[in-house]
Amino acid sequence: MSSEQRNKVSLIGAILVLIGVALLLKQMHILDINGKKLLWIALTLYGGATVLRSFWYDVRHKIFWGSLCFFTGILFTLREYGLVYGSAPMLLPAVLVIFGFSFFVLFVFNVRDWHLLIPSLLFAGLGASLMLTELKMLYAEQVWHVVKNYWPVALILMGGAMVLRKRN
Repeated sequence: MSSEQRNKVSLIGAILVLIGVALLLKQMHILDINGKKLLWIALTLYGGATVLRSFWYDVRHKIFWGSLCFFTGILFTLREYGLVYGSAPMLLPAVLVIFGFSFFVLFVFNVRDWHLLIPSLLFAGLGASLMLTELKMLYAEQVWHVVKNYWPVALILMGGAMVLRKRN
């Protein structure tokens, strides 16, 4: 085992220690937290730490899933504390926006991967549009009309990005 591997802190181990401390503080009536809150906080910590380690150690393959865990954990943590409106119809748009943000974080890791901006913008844009329909700021019929008529544009953009990426 190299010295670099020995110096890495076990991510899961550190999160288990934090969960154990939180549960102990709950048992001592110092901290008021339930299992769901703890789960989402742990997911946020895991995702954030995974993304930070990926940037620090230049490991690309963990960034997408780490950012997905991070943003999902933030959403549900805020929802548990009542800071975000979280009805069931808002879940799909929120997940689409989270996927868009995760693709964007992957783009930020290597800006030469400009083609990742396309799914990022598509997911985030569709999710934001659906959120606005749920908030009654846009008409659902108009949004679905645009999606129904122009979804092939997404295929054209993604295919064109793949073609242009292969040329470079």
